[in-house]
Amino acid sequence: MDSIKVLAVVENEELRFDIKSRLTHEDIAFVGFSKSGAMALDKVLSLMPNVVLIVFEKNENASLEVAEKIYVSLPGCVVIMLCESIDILVVEKAMHAGVRKVLSFNCDQKTLIESIKLGFNMEKSRVLNSNSKVVSWQSRVITVFGSKGGIGKTMLASNLAVALARTGKKVAVLDLDLQFGDVNLFFDLDPKDTIAELVQERQNFDIDIIKSFMMLHSSSVSVMCAPKSPELAEIIEGEHIEKIINTIRPYYDYIIIDTPPMFNETTIVAIENSNLVLLVITLDISTLRNAKISLDVFESLQQKDKISILVNRDAPSIISVKDAQNILDVSIKYKVSSDWKTAITSLNKGVPLIIDAPRTVIGRELINLGNVIVSSMNEKN
Repeated sequence: MDSIKVLAVVENEELRFDIKSRLTHEDIAFVGFSKSGAMALDKVLSLMPNVVLIVFEKNENASLEVAEKIYVSLPGCVVIMLCESIDILVVEKAMHAGVRKVLSFNCDQKTLIESIKLGFNMEKSRVLNSNSKVVSWQSRVITVFGSKGGIGKTMLASNLAVALARTGKKVAVLDLDLQFGDVNLFFDLDPKDTIAELVQERQNFDIDIIKSFMMLHSSSVSVMCAPKSPELAEIIEGEHIEKIINTIRPYYDYIIIDTPPMFNETTIVAIENSNLVLLVITLDISTLRNAKISLDVFESLQQKDKISILVNRDAPSIISVKDAQNILDVSIKYKVSSDWKTAITSLNKGVPLIIDAPRTVIGRELINLGNVIVSSMNEKN
């Protein structure tokens, strides 16, 4: 059967590792964490999990409010509550809020997994036998990742953003290559403020504050640029990234995240908060080796279900796409042709390729990539 997508609403940072460790199971796909409040509902509606675990902490009203909103807004989503101590009053309040099951926070892994499976199967049957419709939510987070530098991640991320914006979508780009990010060069932007200034100057983020630190490109894509100096990367933590993503979710149809070729804290947070991760590869043995290792890491993070492979610079080679599929043991969904001259010319001009050369083969492929991803992600609703 397909993996059951699970999201956890947990206020206490220290409890997150414990929750995630108990969700390690072949039938479970952990999709991320959220804190309580309005952001939790936004994240649930964006990631569309099958099951939401809510840890019942000090602010019980906030937990119950989130549970009730999920029950009303997302038919088919199971809410399970974990409590430090269970009494009849707590259970009664939880059931009134639409909670399917109340468990002790100290329950063992077997009990938790069985409760998730049972709730998922019962809710799936209920929705199939009723006229309930799942709410469609257009906010999607797409992370572009590659396990090796120089394989075209930033070119793909920036052009994908423009392709999506050309369809009338509201699109934001976050450059999380915090030491050497250069998304701004692909858009010919000279940022006064970057994510580093945002983190340094502000403790509380709201949409107006975040937008004031972004730049708007003529393609209508909003860009949050990487720090201007590598040492500033140290001040940006995973918690900052999660707050930024959660805050801007309701205001953009698509959020494209460009990442460095490494699994650091901010990259992992971006992956956990994504609906789709494009793993970029090229057809050489070194990149394929790194991609194979990366897939193992994604599996250990319980994020492998989000991965789609994209072959960049596809051209006749000793290693074919079929060979790459056999090596990685996954199907390859997307391909973009090799056209170094067109790609480097657009970069040097600071004009996204699909604006500068839309009629070239690679330009048409990048435009089509945006259309295919939109169609694919809509089908998953």
